Amino acid sequence: MRVVIVDSDLRNGRGTAATVEQVLSSADVLLYGDGDAALAGIAAHSPDVVIVAPSLGPAFVREAHAATEEPKYVGVVPSPDVEWSTRYVDAGAHLVVASPVDAFDVQMALRHRAGGVKP
Repeated sequence: MRVVIVDSDLRNGRGTAATVEQVLSSADVLLYGDGDAALAGIAAHSPDVVIVAPSLGPAFVREAHAATEEPKYVGVVPSPDVEWSTRYVDAGAHLVVASPVDAFDVQMALRHRAGGVKP
């Protein structure tokens, strides 16, 4: 299972990466701090799941989804918000979760991908 995390706040991104690794220790987690590097990483590494922080938001999901529909895109919102969630889903996200990303959010994101995880 390969997971890409895209977050311009690398400290926050490392926290999300740690949560993914706690849920699935065998996960290959790649963290990118900017959109261009993340797009190149998604193309090069074919992740199963891409978790996108609010700092890059729906615009990044739209661009990445246009390049490849293969990964399961997960949008992260600062707090539960219908407008944010709708923009993420319209851009191609399969799931939207609120920050901070916790173990349950990660389980939902990893389900049905590359064998997924059992709750």
